[in-house]
Amino acid sequence: MNSQNSRYTVRLAGPQDNAGIREIFESGSFSGGIDLQYLRGDAPFDSLKADGDDVRILTADDNETGRLAAVGGAVLRTEYLNGIPARCAYLTGLKIHPDYQGKFYRIAESYQFLGQQLQDCACCYTTVLDDNERVIRMFEKHHRNMPEYRYLGHYTTYCFHGGKKLLPLRTDRTADFEPLLHMYYSQFALTPCRPDYPGFGKQRFFSYSRKGELIACCYVGDQSRTKQYKLCSYGSIYKTLAKLPVQLLGYPKLPEEGSIIHHGVVSYLYVRDNDPVICRRFLRSVAAAAGFSVLIWGGFETHPLCKALNKMRTIHYGSRLYEVLWDGAAPAITGKIGMEAALL
Repeated sequence: MNSQNSRYTVRLAGPQDNAGIREIFESGSFSGGIDLQYLRGDAPFDSLKADGDDVRILTADDNETGRLAAVGGAVLRTEYLNGIPARCAYLTGLKIHPDYQGKFYRIAESYQFLGQQLQDCACCYTTVLDDNERVIRMFEKHHRNMPEYRYLGHYTTYCFHGGKKLLPLRTDRTADFEPLLHMYYSQFALTPCRPDYPGFGKQRFFSYSRKGELIACCYVGDQSRTKQYKLCSYGSIYKTLAKLPVQLLGYPKLPEEGSIIHHGVVSYLYVRDNDPVICRRFLRSVAAAAGFSVLIWGGFETHPLCKALNKMRTIHYGSRLYEVLWDGAAPAITGKIGMEAALL
């Protein structure tokens, strides 16, 4: 996709672009009270591919220097949509290298090209951090030649840690999970149909049963081989909190600036009857047993277990969820939503 006299070539990326994509990931961060870099290791293309069945990643080549100016695209995976497995596309967002900020003008054209690559998908969606006001304004202004971004609601990512082990846990009852996948998780749109995507990381299954009946369960994944969160710096009130022993109050210990956060991700969380007390006790027990400095779980605003997490002592951040519609396509995402933070 290259027009005559154009400085940039927008094309589909491949594993050969790992170095250039890594440079772009390492050049940016999530600004706000906590400034984070979201990294995908030495092979970011492979890391993105691990999150689904396939990827359609675009890069913009600077034809004058040979450098990559921007990267973006979509991870394709099989997720539940109206209770039925469907091919869905999660848009990872366009990342532009700081050297090309304000100089790369082919954004609309790039999105049109990406839309052409996703015509075989039942739906497309993306998330944007609440603090990213510039991108939110761009999405919601409905620019010409850009897809429509239909706002679906708010998604919260919770970070917490353990303490005492409050409930007896088992790690050998994975047979309990299979019936739940079809009977429970399938009710939530955008829940992955496969719990074995490599992007979930090296997983352990935790469950709590009472009188032989399953009460709560989840997976916890170690994603350190494919995803890392680097704590760059603190701002506002977090600069003060980072110097205090907040873990004594039940909050996660704030990592040192410049460190990689030792995190695990909770996926496929289930609590019978959505009991908030059991949910909190179960997650604290899992966090104590899993051994990570921080556990992460995310839930859409209507997810019944968000009420329990809202009463836990967590550090959390919010995102806006959008369905992305090209060429006047009809909305496809309805009802309850169960996106897994591990694959965002």
